[in-house]
Amino acid sequence: MKYRFAGAMLVAASVMAAGGCRGDSPPGGATAEPGVTVGSELPGTATPGSRPLPGGPLVVVAAEVGGEETRERRYPVLEVVSFDAGSGEEVGRFRVGGSDDFIVPGMVFLIGREVVTVGEGRVTRWTLDGRQLATVVRWAEDQRPTTAAVSHDGRLLAVGWESATFDRERGGLLVVELATGRVVREWGMDVWGPLVGAWPAPVAWHADDGGLELFGYAHREGPGQFASVRLDGTMEARGARVAEVEPGGRVVALAEGGWTLGCEALGLAARELRFAEPVGGEELGRARVDGFVLSPVRFSPAADAAVLMAFPLATGSEPGTECFRAGPSDLLLFSLATGKLERLQDPAAVAGSWNDRLLPAVDCPGQAGELEAAREPTRTVYCPEGAAVRIGGREVLRAPALRLLGVAR
Repeated sequence: MKYRFAGAMLVAASVMAAGGCRGDSPPGGATAEPGVTVGSELPGTATPGSRPLPGGPLVVVAAEVGGEETRERRYPVLEVVSFDAGSGEEVGRFRVGGSDDFIVPGMVFLIGREVVTVGEGRVTRWTLDGRQLATVVRWAEDQRPTTAAVSHDGRLLAVGWESATFDRERGGLLVVELATGRVVREWGMDVWGPLVGAWPAPVAWHADDGGLELFGYAHREGPGQFASVRLDGTMEARGARVAEVEPGGRVVALAEGGWTLGCEALGLAARELRFAEPVGGEELGRARVDGFVLSPVRFSPAADAAVLMAFPLATGSEPGTECFRAGPSDLLLFSLATGKLERLQDPAAVAGSWNDRLLPAVDCPGQAGELEAAREPTRTVYCPEGAAVRIGGREVLRAPALRLLGVAR
């Protein structure tokens, strides 16, 4: 998970962490060895009397619907719900999480017509009607997931893990083949300690699925450190310059010249953003606005444009210093190809034209506005009063935390 302050990316603690194991990969410092199991182990939790799901497109949502309390902690209870994309009719529902395994909506992934859950106990594959297909990885007691990312072809899962006992010498990055549980690569803290100074947390796979971008989870000194890693073992330290990674792995936005701080609250934004291809490093464009600092909000589906927030610069409390006001901001549309910057007159219309036309609207009281309208629709939404999913103008689900997983076709 990435926490955003005043619209700029900072890396901080996530809600989970994952384990590493030993396989047919080069040594990477992992010491625990989670079991890998292919085949069903646990009973499914499909809705009683559920019928085979229809073959048409389905909107799939992961929603936190409650929790289970133990003496140590609260465990979220999630439901994965499928709706007919046209009518909004509910066609499938099953429950995961609770004291059986700690899972949050951001660690549930839709792959084709299957769901993968990354919990503190295991990585599991499910059918959309709740039948368990496989326990792909089972973590050791002292391992916790940080973040996870599925390759664009749905074949590989990258998971970062931390020590549950906060041993900062233990942790790693695991890449596993979801169909078989085969470990493709792993790297331990002998790599990530020097490179990012913290436990690794995957952000997004590169466009060719040959590597990925990640950051240092729970980094404690200044802005989080980023790096790029390829499955062939090639690594590149990006330092504290990364402002955003395009989900398709085609573009990384870099804060050239470093960061500017918010005046009143914790926050980072850049005087200039440089957009580059993550693997080869080719520059794709630069954005700068005199008197303002910038922070990326979202990329277009073709990764040829980006929505940016622009905050006005102000004089800092110390002589000769500058900061930015993190109040209302302008939303700008930046073309990577032409370098053109223009103010968005209707962010909702632009974002709507970028969205999958079958993805429904998610409404949360108090979160309306241009910025929310422009954001990526599949991000996790936290809404104490209940975020509502609407299909065809009709509310089909409401929960305090949910994520649109996507459209199963």
